[in-house]
Amino acid sequence: MSLYNIIYITVILLNFIISVYIIFVNREKPEKSIGWLLIFMLVPIVGLVLYFLVGRNWRSTNLKNKLSHEMLNLINASLDDYEGPYQDIAKLVTNGNSSPMFMKNEVKLYRDGYEKFNDLLVDLKNARHHIHMEYYIVKSDEIGRKIFDILKEKALEGVEVRFVMDKVGGRKFDKDYLRDLIDSGVEIVTYSAHFANFTRLIDTSINYRNHRKIVIIDGDIGYIGGNNIGDEYLGQSKFGYWRDTHMRIRGDFVLGLQGLFYDDFFSVININENSRVFELHRRKEVHKQIQDFEKYFPRTSVSSYIPMQLAYCGPASPFSTIEQLFIKMITSAREKIFISSPYFIPSSGTLEALRIAILSGVDVRIIMPEQYDHPPVQHASMTFIKEILQLGAKFYLYDKSSFIHTKAIVVDGRMFTMGTANFDVRSFYYNYEVNAVVYDELEASKVEGMFFDDIARSRLITLEEFNDRGLMTNLKESFFRVFSLLF
Repeated sequence: MSLYNIIYITVILLNFIISVYIIFVNREKPEKSIGWLLIFMLVPIVGLVLYFLVGRNWRSTNLKNKLSHEMLNLINASLDDYEGPYQDIAKLVTNGNSSPMFMKNEVKLYRDGYEKFNDLLVDLKNARHHIHMEYYIVKSDEIGRKIFDILKEKALEGVEVRFVMDKVGGRKFDKDYLRDLIDSGVEIVTYSAHFANFTRLIDTSINYRNHRKIVIIDGDIGYIGGNNIGDEYLGQSKFGYWRDTHMRIRGDFVLGLQGLFYDDFFSVININENSRVFELHRRKEVHKQIQDFEKYFPRTSVSSYIPMQLAYCGPASPFSTIEQLFIKMITSAREKIFISSPYFIPSSGTLEALRIAILSGVDVRIIMPEQYDHPPVQHASMTFIKEILQLGAKFYLYDKSSFIHTKAIVVDGRMFTMGTANFDVRSFYYNYEVNAVVYDELEASKVEGMFFDDIARSRLITLEEFNDRGLMTNLKESFFRVFSLLF
């Protein structure tokens, strides 16, 4: 028997064992199982490689799926005080994430990176006690160095600076600059999925990323939204103007962000130690002993009433609180629901919720980019668009000379959610995400106003236009839809 035949038979055997594991042990969703079976059948060797790169499930050991009791005790907020019209949604988020209701808050919305980074740089410079940041994509380009130079300066002044960076999202960060930052006192930990490392330098888990983007300054100011750290978020890339929504908060909600950050920070340290992930200064004793936790959770001076909650999810969760939040918001809509997302690959649950809303007479409008950064995702998204267009939803494609990265849902102009989660299965099941849920009509009307401004820069795609695009286009999109739920 030739060497090729031995390898081929071994691959077929491994694919069979993995298929049995997926179906009977891991009990994946039927559509995902069918997708992997098709790949193993059509391209056995490539399929085996792909599975080890993006197919493994890391639910056993990862970041927390609920706020820890220690953090909840420090937050000291309550759901019982909220008596608004969306108590059922609030209860859902509380049960999913142990997230209390944060009552006293001030909110400032940003339309793009220019607005967000201008304020963020000022707030970082004014930090007095601590700076905590957690980002997915982190680059040491122009805006990256502006931010990290300030972090270095503040650390040398004695301000406590901690940063959680995703290994894949931070892969382009300059390593010499990273050493300089750490030597200056900036505490940087790098998240990588447990047991995902093939070698010290190669991470085999393309999925299961820490996609969160949050900032906490002195326990008083918080940031959450879609902008990562990179010049492209200032329009300095081939995509042109980068439309993105971010939010600055002062008030009780910042305590929730603080609790989430600390749970993530300590979890990453433990994960890295247990799996012996290679990173600079990975040993726990290098990081400063944190004492007097109460100082990181100060009582807010904000008096304005804007109820908010923290919704988040990840592959370690037994279910996706963000997916359930989206379904609940859609089914709660009585008049209108507006959705902005750069990617649109709904789960079976969110797709069915949209169908029900449309057939119930709810005005459903969705904005997506016409210019795409990930073509396979675009091709898969278009098949879902057709399905909902046929029912009467309205789809808008944002200015093709720009890119829209906003991730927001507004219900009846009365409440909204906004954060890092896209309207796709990757955000629901495979990445660590975090969203703010805001129960305030005035702030919701502002987000709705942004939505209509975006419509003014978009074009409506009709069902007739969709059907006239040709057979090959439809076949290509159908092909990518088959595999869209795998990754």
